[in-house]
Amino acid sequence: MSKAFYLKMAWENLRKNKKIYVPFILTSIFTTMMLYMIIALANNSGMQNMLGGSNMVMMLNFGIVVVELFIVIFLFYTNSFLLKRRKKEFGLYSVLGMEKKHLARVIFYELLFCLVISLGCGLALGMLFDKLMFLIIVKMLETEVPLGFSISVHALIQTVQYISFVYVAMFVYALVQVSLANPIELLHSEAQAEKEPKTKWFITLLGILFLGAGYAISLTITNPIIAMVLFFVAVICVIIGTYLLFTSGSISLLKGLEKNKRYYYRTNHFLSVSNMKFRMKQNAVSLANICILSTMVLVMLSTTLSLWTGMMDLTNQMIENDYTGSVTYSDFEDLPVIESAVGQFMEQEGFQPGRAKNYNGLELTMAPDGEENYRIDFSENASYYTILTQQEYNKLTDVPLDLTENEVMIAPQRGPMYDKDTIEIEGKDYRAVAGEGSAIPNANQQMINNAYVLVVAGEQQLHDMYDGALQDMKQQYPDYKLMYKYYVNIGEDNKDLDEQALAEKLDGLIQSAAAQAGMAEHSIELVRVNSKKTLLYEFRTLYAGFLFIGLFLSILFIMAMILIMYYKQISEGYEDVRRYDIMKKVGLDEKQIKKTINTQVLTVFFLPLIVAGIHICFAFPIISKLLKLLSLSNNMLFVWTTIGCFTVFSLLYILIYFVTAKAYYKIVSTKP
Repeated sequence: MSKAFYLKMAWENLRKNKKIYVPFILTSIFTTMMLYMIIALANNSGMQNMLGGSNMVMMLNFGIVVVELFIVIFLFYTNSFLLKRRKKEFGLYSVLGMEKKHLARVIFYELLFCLVISLGCGLALGMLFDKLMFLIIVKMLETEVPLGFSISVHALIQTVQYISFVYVAMFVYALVQVSLANPIELLHSEAQAEKEPKTKWFITLLGILFLGAGYAISLTITNPIIAMVLFFVAVICVIIGTYLLFTSGSISLLKGLEKNKRYYYRTNHFLSVSNMKFRMKQNAVSLANICILSTMVLVMLSTTLSLWTGMMDLTNQMIENDYTGSVTYSDFEDLPVIESAVGQFMEQEGFQPGRAKNYNGLELTMAPDGEENYRIDFSENASYYTILTQQEYNKLTDVPLDLTENEVMIAPQRGPMYDKDTIEIEGKDYRAVAGEGSAIPNANQQMINNAYVLVVAGEQQLHDMYDGALQDMKQQYPDYKLMYKYYVNIGEDNKDLDEQALAEKLDGLIQSAAAQAGMAEHSIELVRVNSKKTLLYEFRTLYAGFLFIGLFLSILFIMAMILIMYYKQISEGYEDVRRYDIMKKVGLDEKQIKKTINTQVLTVFFLPLIVAGIHICFAFPIISKLLKLLSLSNNMLFVWTTIGCFTVFSLLYILIYFVTAKAYYKIVSTKP
């Protein structure tokens, strides 16, 4: 037989099986387009040269790895479904005299047609939308828009190579399946009935243990650094537990419904439960895939949207006014020199004193070594303390304190209230008074652990804490320096001042003031000036990358979820045609058939969505810890964003249900 015969036969096969091949080809086109776009964006010279583009390029390179892994897994998954659907066809060809090498040629040309269509359409769409995606990123970063249109040769070559590699691997897999199959078995593959599945209690228990381990990690981890290390362990445990429970637990569920006589002995329930039970092994994997994909979409969207929407609030927490200056020093005697230099700096720059807030304090990282005894500590559970005298605190608040020398005021900025009446700090006892910590601007920019404002009566108490903490640390780290910090927060109409130049000028004025005061050596360690505008842009460049990748991958995973649902429904539809035809012949009318279909789909179809919601609830603690590493500590924002994402996703899920249920009903309504 000539080459043209195989080409024509392959094309006719695709055309006759268009109901199952068109979704596969569309998926292949879409994934090719997405792969080209993300590679092209990561290698775009304009992206690499723009301000803040390095963070975006880093995120895009991470996205490339995820997309490539997704493509090979998902295309293999869908191709295996296509091979299963066509086993009877391949068996018929074999019985009619076609050798396996001839079948291999037909499959080769079928995949070649799919590859050519995928590359042609996918690359064309990728080139078309690449510029649009770039403009979206530019808009997110609020930077200048480079003009012109270009085609990324690197992305073109890499996409062609990778997609071709995946298709070659699928062809090899198909060859193995065909070569190992018996023609008679292939011919009667659809007529083979599955045995009734047994309830596997060991697998069910194992699934519960894996799922429980993943949940336990999320619920018990308190430190964000450890949460980052164990997050992927928890994810793997939950994925394994989900697959095991869907495989065995779903069978237990259906057998439980079967034992419920009031539920089971109704026409529509009897048929739907019986059908699902006998095919649950196949269904369970598909449902677990849908559940995992749904969870991934919800996690990515809720976290990245929370970071993006909380960006301005976070910036305002870290820098109250337009600019903040800080001076770190170790000798308290240098404070008058610093205050004098800061005043001179503000006068020369034209900053208005009425639009500035300044204070001096001590920053310690402490944790209790007993129930109430707090000492300097750098362990994972330590909290950040900004220690002020009440004189400094009263400058910043409308409600002045009047502490005695044996009293301290403790106010949380992040973390729970201190609920005890006394506290011991570096070996000295104080009576604890509750207070308000939000009045202290820029008290601590660290967003990982809990943070508190601690106000003491006067300078003597401040020095006592300094000396005690320094003595503790010298025993472990002889060269350790404990530092005081002087802060000034400035409101200014000009938001485009050069921070580096301002910091250098302030440092020069401090050095000059120290020299004029006759101080041969002074303790100034670090002088910094930060602006709210720059900090906001730094967050924008980082969070824009997270949001873009989150949306990009969510689109891919939603597409995969839709295709899995579609193939699941039509696969069951084709298998149920003969069964429902028999039901019609024994007197079941169209209305009863439709009701049975709805019961069958609804019984299990929404289970992945419910389980995904449970996963999200248990994942909340560990994800909130990870968000702290990215400086987001507003848990309520994350909660409401997650609820919003779940609501929108559920509406999409319901829409998919109606579409796929309609396709299923259309198939089973036809005569076999």
